[in-house]
Amino acid sequence: MKKIILFFTCIAAMSAVKAQQGNNQIGIAAEAALPLGDFADSYKTGIGGSVKGLFGVGQAGQVTFTTGYTSFKGETTSDFKYTSTIIPLLGGYRHNFAGGIYVEPQLGYGIYGYKTEIMDEDETDSEGAFTYAIAVGFEASGFDAGVRYQGASKDGSNTSFVGIRVGYNFTLGGSSASK
Repeated sequence: MKKIILFFTCIAAMSAVKAQQGNNQIGIAAEAALPLGDFADSYKTGIGGSVKGLFGVGQAGQVTFTTGYTSFKGETTSDFKYTSTIIPLLGGYRHNFAGGIYVEPQLGYGIYGYKTEIMDEDETDSEGAFTYAIAVGFEASGFDAGVRYQGASKDGSNTSFVGIRVGYNFTLGGSSASK
């Protein structure tokens, strides 16, 4: 975990040197997540939000750091209820194409939490895992809409989903590259 944080801190620091050439932004968004595979067998659609830092490198690129919180509900009965949460810590690179289209691969770490409520007793657990994602989207005048596949393999199971993100990116400094 310390090596991952150090790696992304170094990338952000190196990017800051060239940041005046690109478009620096911070984005906030609401997200819906559609579970896939084995994860979909146990959980329903998740909802959450995210915060993203975008640090300009050149005219078309941005180094990104994304974190957030997404909660998924499982099957519920009168005596039994369970939920899962995901907190991603992802670094990536967003390449912006003409017309506002972008592609953004990401790598990092995810914190996966689980809560089971049986009768009046709660049991919680969490674990971390290598997490990866690939996103495509569209940004115009700060408004950002995208779709991403995010996955993680841990303990022989795969936790993956397709996320739909709608948000707004605030320009911080550097040039205001038109999109």
